[in-house]
Amino acid sequence: MRSAACRLSGLALALLAAGAARAQTTPDAGGARPLVIPQVEGERQGKVLGRALACGAERERVERVLRTGRARMLAAVGRALTEERYVLALDDAMRLETSLPAPSPGACEKALAAFERLETAP
Repeated sequence: MRSAACRLSGLALALLAAGAARAQTTPDAGGARPLVIPQVEGERQGKVLGRALACGAERERVERVLRTGRARMLAAVGRALTEERYVLALDDAMRLETSLPAPSPGACEKALAAFERLETAP
């Protein structure tokens, strides 16, 4: 019985991903845009931003990157998916990262480098 539930949840995830992919194609643009999965991007960016905060990055810089990322996600998938998926995953990841003990100096160097890459992303 348990494996049937796992298959069903796997199927549900596949259907969600397929729906997100279909939602991101624009027939009038002449093709499909790159696939953006809001919750995955939110979690990834939340980890980077949370670690950067834990390593001492200035809050104003982090907030600027947050606004830019949200605007980018709004343009990619629209308001509903941004608010319901991206923002929630980003908040959860940031909350987790900032609640953990401070990273080592080496980990902070990597975290701040990742933050700078995210900050300068087009």
